[in-house]
Amino acid sequence: MKWHPSPNFAPRTETIRYVIVHGTWMDDDASALQRLCDTQAEVSCHYMITYDAETIQLVKDDDVAWHAGKSQWGDLESLNKHSIGIEISYQGEASNEPYLEAQYEALEALLTDLLHQHRIPPENVLGHSDIAPHRKDDPGRHFDWARLERKGLAAPWVPSDLEPIEAIRAKGYRGDDKEILMAFQRRYLPNYVTGELCPITAAFIKGEPEAEMPTS
Repeated sequence: MKWHPSPNFAPRTETIRYVIVHGTWMDDDASALQRLCDTQAEVSCHYMITYDAETIQLVKDDDVAWHAGKSQWGDLESLNKHSIGIEISYQGEASNEPYLEAQYEALEALLTDLLHQHRIPPENVLGHSDIAPHRKDDPGRHFDWARLERKGLAAPWVPSDLEPIEAIRAKGYRGDDKEILMAFQRRYLPNYVTGELCPITAAFIKGEPEAEMPTS
């Protein structure tokens, strides 16, 4: 694995409990790396997976990278202190191109190692939009969460008898109703990212058979 150190980090004082998956939202790897190492930008990540599926480490796991920003999951705020951040090179939410097969393979290998090494359960593998739905949309609707779920590297949705918004909040999402609905849909129903509680979304949350399941 290539080592490309970023100066943007701090000592870690909390236990690593989560992995946060990001998309770079940049057209090329060089621009992303430059920003992740720019002291003025004050952002970084632990690992970056390039367009060529090379895995680069920028910050040691034992240090805090600055990738999550203002974030919350359940009652836990400021997830930088509790997480490892992985950036995957991708153009952005407006792109209609899928993430690359080689990128998924690199991510799966990295997640397998990180989850084992740090004893992180699959349900604690989250997207940036999950923890910051008020301001972030990455890794986006084209990211194949169902693939990671099938491989045991992320957790599927567990149907709930709670009212839909209450069920989403019970999962950990925080924000206003529209924000958390959009984040939930990006994660579990990427063909229905509207921020509205449509019948498909409501049925999926409850695990009803008429719910359209994501395919990939």
